[in-house]
Amino acid sequence: MTSLQAVPILLSLASALMFAVTFVLVKITGQNESSLAALCVTLTTNVVTLWGWSLLSAQESISISIEWGYFAIAGIFAPLMGRFFQFQGMAKLGANITTPLTLTHPVVTVLFAVIFLGETLRIEIIVGVLMVLFGSLLLGAQNGNHPKNVSEVSKKYLLFPLAASFTYGVSVVFRKAGIDIGTDAVTAAAVTTTSSWLVLSIYLVAFRPAHALILCHTEFVTLVIAGIFSSIGPVLLYMALQKGHIAIIAPLAATTPFFVLLITFLFMRDNETFSVWIIIGTLFTVLGSSFMAYIGMS
Repeated sequence: MTSLQAVPILLSLASALMFAVTFVLVKITGQNESSLAALCVTLTTNVVTLWGWSLLSAQESISISIEWGYFAIAGIFAPLMGRFFQFQGMAKLGANITTPLTLTHPVVTVLFAVIFLGETLRIEIIVGVLMVLFGSLLLGAQNGNHPKNVSEVSKKYLLFPLAASFTYGVSVVFRKAGIDIGTDAVTAAAVTTTSSWLVLSIYLVAFRPAHALILCHTEFVTLVIAGIFSSIGPVLLYMALQKGHIAIIAPLAATTPFFVLLITFLFMRDNETFSVWIIIGTLFTVLGSSFMAYIGMS
């Protein structure tokens, strides 16, 4: 095991941690993740933070290049479309059904990477993917206080979380294709989030839902902080994709539920439920991540 081999593993896990902090901060504000206000503030913060970071850290002038097309397409798939479908699923099905199905997106990423990027899929990676997914599904299934049963809802609504899983998974593939051409991680993340922000802005101008954008000062500041953390997350993900194989990076970057569990256990224990299934899910996520890290560094 060398430090160079460990870097993409640590970067992908750090990316998952940043998104977990973002999720918890949005939850603290009392804003549902489907809130247009939360989406608007965090994406705007992403654009300002990432472009400022890119311009300050650039060693040469930034110019539009062909890989920006990949990042722009990735941004339309996620965060924009991914969040949209995920939030629609939560509204129709609840978090208990939507979250586990959405968390299957690493499978989509791995399949697309093998088919279109020519990555090798080893049996050990398949085992690791399944362990991480099983753990994430168990963790995701514990969200919410009033679980619904799939049999109680219309099956057509299952298309929402499945579409979210697809768009999240496809987004990572486009990010990998673009980052392999050579753009730095910060600029790549800036272009991706700008693409999402532009499409959202067009929607806001066209439909003018001003009533959905009302926030108090505390909520606004908290969402700005959440936006800063969600700016760091994709940069770390791009850096991991630069240095590692997507079949390993994607499942590790999807361990956000584990970090959400850890943060809520440490700081919000009185407001959360911790069951045996959560413990089992955590163990599978950690063991699967560790196994994939070992395979990736061997």
